[in-house]
Amino acid sequence: MDHVDLVTASEQESSLSTRHSLSTEAILTAPVLLLAEHILGSIPLWEVKSKNSRSSLREKEVVREVYYHGQLRKIPLVIYASGDLGLPNSVDLELFRGFERWALGQLDKKKTLDPIVRISGADILQAAGKELSGPAYGEVDRFFLRMAGTMISAGREKTEPSEDLRERTSLSPRRLRSKKGIVFKIFGTVILPGQANKQGELVDKYEVELAPWYRDSLLMGNCFVIDHSLFTGMKGSLSKLLHQLLHNLFYLGKGHAEQRYLDLVKYWQIKRHASKSKVIQQFAEAHSELTKRGFLERWQIVPIKIGQEKDFVFIWDAGIAWWKTEAILPELKNKYELGEAHELEAGPVIDPFLTALPETSVGADANAMTDINSGARLLDEIIGLSGRRKDPEVWEKWWKRAIAAVPHSRIWLRIGEVKERKARGERINVGSYLAKLIKVEAKGLGLGWAEGKTVTRRARDRYAGYYEKPE
Repeated sequence: MDHVDLVTASEQESSLSTRHSLSTEAILTAPVLLLAEHILGSIPLWEVKSKNSRSSLREKEVVREVYYHGQLRKIPLVIYASGDLGLPNSVDLELFRGFERWALGQLDKKKTLDPIVRISGADILQAAGKELSGPAYGEVDRFFLRMAGTMISAGREKTEPSEDLRERTSLSPRRLRSKKGIVFKIFGTVILPGQANKQGELVDKYEVELAPWYRDSLLMGNCFVIDHSLFTGMKGSLSKLLHQLLHNLFYLGKGHAEQRYLDLVKYWQIKRHASKSKVIQQFAEAHSELTKRGFLERWQIVPIKIGQEKDFVFIWDAGIAWWKTEAILPELKNKYELGEAHELEAGPVIDPFLTALPETSVGADANAMTDINSGARLLDEIIGLSGRRKDPEVWEKWWKRAIAAVPHSRIWLRIGEVKERKARGERINVGSYLAKLIKVEAKGLGLGWAEGKTVTRRARDRYAGYYEKPE
């Protein structure tokens, strides 16, 4: 495959050998499964912990990807930091995972979750798998204060200041103005131990008010499953952030995910590199840890060019550990009585961030349609899944036509469905079944060839030459 830059053979061999050496460790380490609320899990809220907190940003723009009415949509959001405490980082992510694990314990006992919860520092540290120490308790204080002050703004895009304002303030850091929008929080009021609550009582635990949208969404079972022992076993900050990001992307892509490198630089506030070797080195520990533990099956880094800007695209395929936890979601929802049991109490959950959806679909699919590398990768994946065919040339031409006409996100989604059925042990002809699913997608788009109608020679020529190998 000379049209795709793959991970080197030595890197692949290293991944395979380390994964084999982990098999005994996997036997000894039992999974600890927890349910993470999905709306928040789909927002790249967290960033790498910075040694110099003074340099951290007070706000950052991110994009949340969701499926809405059968389309992949991108929602622009702005994350506002909690003053000098900065934006939530990877340590806060660890503590938040511990908080969610503790909350599941409360759900198991009460079958509900109070709007204001009371939790001790020892409780959250133990649930997060961290040692009980003075510095750790200090991190818990900062975690709750930082989370209480963090705001997520929907429909509030940052805008450049006017030219005259830029000239007058050229010597000072540039401040960006914002349009009007709706602001949401995760935690409302937080009272630290030793402070007085609304009743004037000194509290001995953290009293945390949960945002209604977050609590309702959790109770309704709008969640995904995380192997918490796998998460806490990772050492690298990037490993934990990548683990968080991929849970949502694998959910959207049925085990397949793609993300631009420049987006990750912006989301996580990490150093940007220009060479592929440096980018591979930057993510080496994260990819190694996730591959060792079976969370990743494959990964690639592909150079791309958007206009005059050079970038890279990360491509990931989920490993057996992700597939196993994903399959347990219905069982865990039943265990904690999430979903229909709370429908009368909370009512249907309305995703608050959908209010910021653009009127028209943001061009993720349109970009994929014109990205030669994206089509070539998709074709290679499909041919590999299809195995030997009696008519390989006709088969390849048919798929080139489908890739040129059907949004790539929908094809990847269908590929994930086929892989999921194979993972469950169902006996299906992968290539034929996948083609049947794509025909359904094409019919929904009103494409004549999916109905069996004759395709003109001009159309055949256009589809056949759509994906030339780049120079």
